Amino acid sequence: MFRRPRPTFDVQVVAVTPLTPALVRLTFTGPTLDALAIEHPTQWVKLEIPEGHSRAYTIRHHRPAEREVDIDVVLHGNGPVSRWSEVARPGDAARLAGPRGRRPSFEGAGHALLAADESALPAALSILDDLPPAVPASLFVEVGDATGAGLPLPDRAGLTVHWLTRHPDLPKGGTLADALLATDVPDGTTAWLAGEAHAVATVRRHLLTDWALPRERVHSKGYWKHGEADHKE
Repeated sequence: MFRRPRPTFDVQVVAVTPLTPALVRLTFTGPTLDALAIEHPTQWVKLEIPEGHSRAYTIRHHRPAEREVDIDVVLHGNGPVSRWSEVARPGDAARLAGPRGRRPSFEGAGHALLAADESALPAALSILDDLPPAVPASLFVEVGDATGAGLPLPDRAGLTVHWLTRHPDLPKGGTLADALLATDVPDGTTAWLAGEAHAVATVRRHLLTDWALPRERVHSKGYWKHGEADHKE
């Protein structure tokens, strides 16, 4: 599952919570989940289903005392883990391996710019949960339709949210990229971008060249790529 072995955890589903028409929260429990070492936002695990397929997902919440984790899954129907998640029920068995992932640093940021599609939204929200309250933040999210904008967000002052309904004539990620290319970037911004690889690369290049943000202030990750199964950046 990993090139270097990571701790594995046998788990089972204890709750299935629809968040939007395209996003479901699976709550897992396991006898050793109190030992899952989640240390910072955006950390992820591999979720392996009984058929042996696995995909990487951000840990949205970890409750060590209850030996529970929440994982939010996009129901795009294009992969075995997504299809399994559509029909998952309490008692279904799975396995988690990890965690992995680097901490995106917002130290010294005067403003946080977060950009995501549905696949990266759980990670973006984990950053908002951890971001110091005094740091203003702008969140841009591309969703399939307006019903995707119903997800509850962290209650924090200084948060501006832009829900972007995907334009039918643009590839996924295109609406998000176009919006960010037309957005002013305040001084002192640290940016975090994740989603479709081409869109993320386009926005990263724009921030580094047109806005001259320092490289250490632009964190980016192509979670997936058009036409490529299980993309790894």
